[in-house]
Amino acid sequence: MKIRAAYVPESNRLIVAEVELDPPKEKELLVRIHAAGVCHSDLHTLKGELRTMPPLVLGHEGAGVVEAVGPGVTRFAVGDRILVNWLPACHICTQCQSGRPNLCERLPSTTYQGALIDGTSRLHSLEGASVKQYLSASTMADYAVIPEDGAVHLQEGVPFEVGAIIGCAVITGVGAVINTAKVRPGSSAAVIGCGGIGLSAILGCVLAGCHTIIAVDVFDEKLEFARQLGATHTVNARHEDPVKALKAITGVGPDYAFDSVGSARTIPQALNAVGPAGVATVMGLHSALADVPISAGQLIFQNKSLLGSFAGSARPDIDLPNLQRLYLAGKLDLDKLITKRYPLDDIALAFEDMEAGKVARGVLVFDS
Repeated sequence: MKIRAAYVPESNRLIVAEVELDPPKEKELLVRIHAAGVCHSDLHTLKGELRTMPPLVLGHEGAGVVEAVGPGVTRFAVGDRILVNWLPACHICTQCQSGRPNLCERLPSTTYQGALIDGTSRLHSLEGASVKQYLSASTMADYAVIPEDGAVHLQEGVPFEVGAIIGCAVITGVGAVINTAKVRPGSSAAVIGCGGIGLSAILGCVLAGCHTIIAVDVFDEKLEFARQLGATHTVNARHEDPVKALKAITGVGPDYAFDSVGSARTIPQALNAVGPAGVATVMGLHSALADVPISAGQLIFQNKSLLGSFAGSARPDIDLPNLQRLYLAGKLDLDKLITKRYPLDDIALAFEDMEAGKVARGVLVFDS
């Protein structure tokens, strides 16, 4: 079938175009997409900065309705509402069996290469050339074929737009707080970078019971979003040294710092800012391919910890339903996180707004 999609034929070239989508194969679902989140990872991929190289269709945050099922599907039926889990784990490798499905040993050879579980894609150009499925998903399109393990039931009362962002931004930010750093109630915390993931981390700090939550960014608009979501203090790093500012607010530095940027500049800032025995957690990917110098003395003499958090250390089959329940219970104010909606044709504008700090989280919406 022909679908309209955010198609990247080569790095730094993005067009909305028709591509061909094959029917689902064994243990796969055809999903009509209702909403797709706009994430920095998609932008990094468009620019050729991450592992999946074009040609490809973007998108890994998404939610929609199952339109057809392939042979062997047991957990979903036509008409089911689902959100996309872009980490379809095998459940049998050492990492999965150790409770770390976000590090599933199958992912590097399939999902990160733009393929489904069998190593192939269901997408093709109109000329017949294979097109990769970004993170086993490609949700920036009318329809997507995803693995059965790449879907989670979308609970009644959770809007498609909210379900879409839960699958990446929310679990990455909230998961870093709850799963990775295991923040203690009554602690102080700082979040560096207030895009969708950083703002989700602020929501996680609220959920964890932090008494002081400091947002750090270079855009005043993002800092205002952070205040609306629960930040008690803000620091504009364009105008003041964030490490000095965080220590001035907390006395010796926050107990926890969460870096949603992950750059060669912000990673040392997060580690330097936390107080003695503090924990700095890196969530961002900006320097994923770089060597970043850090102070060994900060780790040793002050007993600090520096942690990495990939996809919020998520156990998707457990965490994604739990996040939905927290939203429905009023514990996660995800409606405020979505600040602008775009049609598919405005995907380039959505990326521009994200880079300019004009949105907390942008979402593509499709006709129902």
